[in-house]
Amino acid sequence: MHHPLLRFFERVLALFGLIYGLAIGVLIALMCLDILIRNFRMGSLPWLLELTEYVIYAGAFLAAPWVLRQGNHVRVDALLMAVPKRVAVRMEQIVDLVGLGVSLVLLAYGGYAVWDAFAGKMMQYKTWTVPEGLLLMPIPIAAALLSIEFVLRIFRVRGVVAEKYDVTKRASI
Repeated sequence: MHHPLLRFFERVLALFGLIYGLAIGVLIALMCLDILIRNFRMGSLPWLLELTEYVIYAGAFLAAPWVLRQGNHVRVDALLMAVPKRVAVRMEQIVDLVGLGVSLVLLAYGGYAVWDAFAGKMMQYKTWTVPEGLLLMPIPIAAALLSIEFVLRIFRVRGVVAEKYDVTKRASI
């Protein structure tokens, strides 16, 4: 049985993944609508490009922890399969420690950038006027979630790698 906080964390990650998937679907529908109304010379959706930029940027950050949790990130397992299990476990833990370090740096700098943008009342002026701090907020949120996931991976990797490289079983990390 999972700890309630771990279940909550998994639900948060799944929610961000689901929201990003739905947002991409809505963007595709809006792009089709934009093409349709332009072809019939009924106008256009001039704000759609800006919305697309924001959704792809924010979604890529916020869905990254879910992708990492699912093990669907880009990885090369050839080296891990060529070394003994205990070495593979240590290599995974080292990579996860590096990922944790990068996430913590991103959390610190991203948090500072958000604070600075709100404190300086910085605005982004395009089709819409949006507070820059709001646009930067996905960075520290995603970095915090990635940091938590990397810590969990560091402790979880021993059993997963042992199971993954067992000849009778193939699982994904």
